[in-house]
Amino acid sequence: MTTFAYWKGVADAATGVILLTKPEIIYHSSVAKFLNRISGLRLPNPYPTANGEISAQHAVAIMVIAVGLGHIRASKDRHSIPSLVVMNAVWSALALGTVIFKPHRATSALLMTGINHFIFASIMFLRSKMTVKEMLGLKGSKTKEV
Repeated sequence: MTTFAYWKGVADAATGVILLTKPEIIYHSSVAKFLNRISGLRLPNPYPTANGEISAQHAVAIMVIAVGLGHIRASKDRHSIPSLVVMNAVWSALALGTVIFKPHRATSALLMTGINHFIFASIMFLRSKMTVKEMLGLKGSKTKEV
Protein backbone atom coordinates (compact mmCIF):
# COMPACT_ATOMS: atom_id res chain seq x y z
CA MET A 1 0.00 0.00 0.00
CA THR A 2 1.22 3.53 -0.69
CA THR A 3 0.87 5.10 2.72
CA PHE A 4 1.13 8.73 1.63
CA ALA A 5 -1.62 8.35 -0.97
CA TYR A 6 -3.80 6.51 1.57
CA TRP A 7 -3.56 9.27 4.18
CA LYS A 8 -4.00 11.96 1.53
CA GLY A 9 -7.24 10.18 0.61
CA VAL A 10 -8.38 10.06 4.23
CA ALA A 11 -7.63 13.79 4.55
CA ASP A 12 -9.57 14.56 1.34
CA ALA A 13 -12.59 12.52 2.45
CA ALA A 14 -12.58 14.22 5.87
CA THR A 15 -12.25 17.63 4.21
CA GLY A 16 -15.26 16.85 2.02
CA VAL A 17 -17.35 15.88 5.03
CA ILE A 18 -16.35 19.16 6.72
CA LEU A 19 -17.31 21.07 3.55
CA LEU A 20 -20.74 19.39 3.65
CA THR A 21 -21.39 19.97 7.34
CA LYS A 22 -19.39 22.98 8.63
CA PRO A 23 -17.68 24.67 5.64
CA GLU A 24 -16.60 27.69 7.68
CA ILE A 25 -14.01 25.48 9.39
CA ILE A 26 -12.10 25.44 6.10
CA TYR A 27 -13.35 28.56 4.34
CA HIS A 28 -12.59 30.80 7.34
CA SER A 29 -9.58 28.88 8.67
CA SER A 30 -6.40 30.62 9.74
CA VAL A 31 -4.72 29.53 6.50
CA ALA A 32 -7.58 30.85 4.33
CA LYS A 33 -7.51 34.17 6.23
CA PHE A 34 -3.72 34.41 5.88
CA LEU A 35 -3.93 33.76 2.13
CA ASN A 36 -6.74 36.33 1.94
CA ARG A 37 -4.50 38.94 3.56
CA ILE A 38 -1.43 38.30 1.41
CA SER A 39 -3.20 37.68 -1.92
CA GLY A 40 -6.20 39.98 -1.69
CA LEU A 41 -8.45 37.12 -2.80
CA ARG A 42 -11.83 37.07 -1.09
CA LEU A 43 -12.82 34.53 1.54
CA PRO A 44 -15.48 32.14 0.28
CA ASN A 45 -18.99 32.38 1.68
CA PRO A 46 -19.50 29.17 3.71
CA TYR A 47 -23.29 29.51 3.50
CA PRO A 48 -24.30 30.89 0.09
CA THR A 49 -27.92 31.84 -0.42
CA ALA A 50 -28.29 31.68 -4.22
CA ASN A 51 -29.47 28.29 -5.48
CA GLY A 52 -26.66 27.96 -8.03
CA GLU A 53 -24.01 28.74 -5.43
CA ILE A 54 -25.46 26.24 -2.97
CA SER A 55 -25.52 23.50 -5.59
CA ALA A 56 -21.98 24.25 -6.75
CA GLN A 57 -20.59 24.28 -3.23
CA HIS A 58 -22.37 21.00 -2.42
CA ALA A 59 -21.02 19.44 -5.64
CA VAL A 60 -17.45 20.44 -4.72
CA ALA A 61 -17.82 18.82 -1.29
CA ILE A 62 -19.10 15.59 -2.87
CA MET A 63 -16.26 15.61 -5.41
CA VAL A 64 -13.66 16.05 -2.65
CA ILE A 65 -15.09 13.03 -0.80
CA ALA A 66 -15.10 10.95 -4.01
CA VAL A 67 -11.51 11.92 -4.84
CA GLY A 68 -10.46 11.04 -1.30
CA LEU A 69 -12.10 7.62 -1.45
CA GLY A 70 -10.49 7.09 -4.85
CA HIS A 71 -7.08 7.83 -3.33
CA ILE A 72 -7.73 5.37 -0.52
CA ARG A 73 -8.65 2.60 -2.96
CA ALA A 74 -5.87 3.41 -5.43
CA SER A 75 -3.27 3.46 -2.65
CA LYS A 76 -3.54 -0.34 -2.51
CA ASP A 77 -1.91 -0.60 -5.97
CA ARG A 78 1.38 1.21 -6.54
CA HIS A 79 0.76 1.19 -10.30
CA SER A 80 -2.05 3.67 -9.73
CA ILE A 81 0.35 6.34 -8.45
CA PRO A 82 0.84 7.94 -11.91
CA SER A 83 -2.92 8.52 -12.15
CA LEU A 84 -2.98 10.07 -8.68
CA VAL A 85 -0.04 12.34 -9.50
CA VAL A 86 -1.67 13.51 -12.74
CA MET A 87 -5.02 14.08 -10.98
CA ASN A 88 -3.41 16.17 -8.24
CA ALA A 89 -1.21 18.07 -10.71
CA VAL A 90 -4.20 18.94 -12.90
CA TRP A 91 -6.26 19.98 -9.85
CA SER A 92 -3.40 22.26 -8.78
CA ALA A 93 -2.81 23.68 -12.26
CA LEU A 94 -6.49 24.52 -12.75
CA ALA A 95 -6.85 26.05 -9.29
CA LEU A 96 -3.66 28.13 -9.57
CA GLY A 97 -4.47 29.02 -13.18
CA THR A 98 -7.81 30.40 -12.03
CA VAL A 99 -6.10 32.43 -9.30
CA ILE A 100 -3.62 33.89 -11.80
CA PHE A 101 -5.76 34.36 -14.90
CA LYS A 102 -9.27 34.80 -13.45
CA PRO A 103 -8.73 36.27 -9.96
CA HIS A 104 -12.27 37.68 -9.92
CA ARG A 105 -13.49 34.04 -9.82
CA ALA A 106 -10.94 32.89 -7.23
CA THR A 107 -11.00 32.74 -3.44
CA SER A 108 -8.35 32.25 -0.81
CA ALA A 109 -9.62 28.67 -0.43
CA LEU A 110 -8.98 28.03 -4.14
CA LEU A 111 -5.42 29.29 -3.70
CA MET A 112 -5.09 27.02 -0.66
CA THR A 113 -6.24 23.93 -2.57
CA GLY A 114 -3.99 24.81 -5.52
CA ILE A 115 -0.97 24.99 -3.24
CA ASN A 116 -1.73 21.80 -1.30
CA HIS A 117 -2.44 19.75 -4.44
CA PHE A 118 0.84 21.00 -5.92
CA ILE A 119 2.62 19.79 -2.79
CA PHE A 120 0.81 16.42 -2.84
CA ALA A 121 1.56 15.86 -6.55
CA SER A 122 5.20 16.85 -6.08
CA ILE A 123 5.74 14.57 -3.10
CA MET A 124 4.08 11.59 -4.79
CA PHE A 125 6.03 12.24 -8.00
CA LEU A 126 9.40 12.61 -6.29
CA ARG A 127 8.95 9.67 -3.91
CA SER A 128 7.80 7.34 -6.69
CA LYS A 129 11.00 7.90 -8.70
CA MET A 130 8.99 7.85 -11.93
CA THR A 131 9.83 9.90 -14.99
CA VAL A 132 7.51 12.43 -16.55
CA LYS A 133 6.95 9.98 -19.44
CA GLU A 134 5.90 7.28 -16.96
CA MET A 135 3.59 9.69 -15.17
CA LEU A 136 1.88 10.58 -18.44
CA GLY A 137 1.61 6.94 -19.53
CA LEU A 138 4.07 7.35 -22.40
CA LYS A 139 6.42 4.70 -20.98
CA GLY A 140 6.01 1.64 -18.73
CA SER A 141 5.65 2.48 -15.04
CA LYS A 142 8.33 1.42 -12.57
CA THR A 143 6.95 3.16 -9.49
CA LYS A 144 8.05 2.30 -6.00
CA GLU A 145 5.80 2.59 -2.98
CA VAL A 146 5.26 6.13 -1.74
